[in-house]
Amino acid sequence: LLMQPVGVPLSEFKSIYELFSVLIDILDVHLTLVMQFWILHRDVSINNTMIYVPDISKSEAKETHSGEEFSKASGGEPSSAGDYVEDSGKDDKSLEQQLVRWERERYQQIQAGTLRHGLLVDFDYATDLDQNLPVVSGDRTGTLPFMSSNILLDYKKDKMTHSTSDNLESLIYVLIWMCILHVSPGTICQDKHITDTLLKHWVMVNNENDAVSLGALKIGLRSWPTTVTDEFTMYFKPTCATVGKLLMELGQWSTTNCTDHLPHYKAIRNILLEGFGTVEEVLNWSAAKDVYGYGLLHQKTKHKVPSFATDGYEDEVESSRACWSRWSH
Repeated sequence: LLMQPVGVPLSEFKSIYELFSVLIDILDVHLTLVMQFWILHRDVSINNTMIYVPDISKSEAKETHSGEEFSKASGGEPSSAGDYVEDSGKDDKSLEQQLVRWERERYQQIQAGTLRHGLLVDFDYATDLDQNLPVVSGDRTGTLPFMSSNILLDYKKDKMTHSTSDNLESLIYVLIWMCILHVSPGTICQDKHITDTLLKHWVMVNNENDAVSLGALKIGLRSWPTTVTDEFTMYFKPTCATVGKLLMELGQWSTTNCTDHLPHYKAIRNILLEGFGTVEEVLNWSAAKDVYGYGLLHQKTKHKVPSFATDGYEDEVESSRACWSRWSH
């Protein structure tokens, strides 16, 4: 049997733009699996999400464009990139119009080879869904650090309900994992061990009580996303606002209605697409911009985050906190 690699690890992303784009692709794959083939993956994790360069011509790629896949899966007629975004008829500055434009730009970059595709692998825990109910009851499945809060909170139960939205939540934790442990594409943070970060609680789950505690911790991130974004490496500081919005979106999901998953998918996709279109990635990145993270220097106290990593983010945090405060009353 002759086998060859079909993708590279997610950590081999070339830019934040590409990482966001790859995650959007994986969301689209997940939607297609659920709505066309009635399959629930149930183990979205860092090792099961990869980057893929398809060996197909541009004409073939156009026929399988993600926007078209979404339209078919949701029962509509494909027309153009960004069909999943409703056209409000407002001016071009509206968010809806910008999302359409960013999706077209993303598609063009994929066609030009500037961006690569996302790939979801390892279907060992995948299961068939009831076509009338996008949830399934069964054993505990998945990779603990990336399990959704609901799965973790129910960890003491023999059986639990796993929904499509649980997979979407897991993908957000994959992004957070990357932002804390990587100082740049393909490079792990050198100045701290995973047990020196918030992720310690994600990986050191020794019993059912630890799992439930992790679920509660993840619930708390929705109110205070800075708990994790404060630990992002210098390279990933520009993603703080996007991750904050993703966690805030999780806080709006109903814990009792697990069947209406399509709005959740759309919301997460649009936040990632907005991040793709607006993130201000630091150009000409080098180890000199994070000498501690690259292990070039050692420190006794936490080093100050440079201005290029924080400009504009403080206002975003304060605005988000105001929103969370209103929702909590």
